[in-house]
Amino acid sequence: MTNNKHQPIAYAVLRFALGLNIFLHGLVRIGPNYSKFIDWTMGIFKNAPLPDFAVQGFAYAIPPLELLVGGFLLVGLFTLPALVLGSLVMIALMAGMCIVQNWEIVGIQMIYILLYAVLTFGFQYNTYSIDSVIRKK
Repeated sequence: MTNNKHQPIAYAVLRFALGLNIFLHGLVRIGPNYSKFIDWTMGIFKNAPLPDFAVQGFAYAIPPLELLVGGFLLVGLFTLPALVLGSLVMIALMAGMCIVQNWEIVGIQMIYILLYAVLTFGFQYNTYSIDSVIRKK
């Protein structure tokens, strides 16, 4: 029989680290950097076969989504929906980078997708979380 007492700790560390990373992505892009992020994103996709309104709309949505997903992962609230949403956002970002053939970034995004998948797969170890406290009541 395997001793599983360390898996919840490892899960909490990985969930917290990914949550902090994603939350801070959103935080630094909001505020005075918001328009710079939108302009930067539009510049990347200027020659892509995508309509400008779609690129711009998604660019505006990314930072709030990052804040939301990252915040929920940080504290372990709505963890499974946050993991699913984060995975879908990352897959959309990866698809965009494939369209503009930025393969280096695609490789990095695949690591994020792997982390989301690992956390989703190991969700049973989400013991140190607000979700777990709510479930016990």
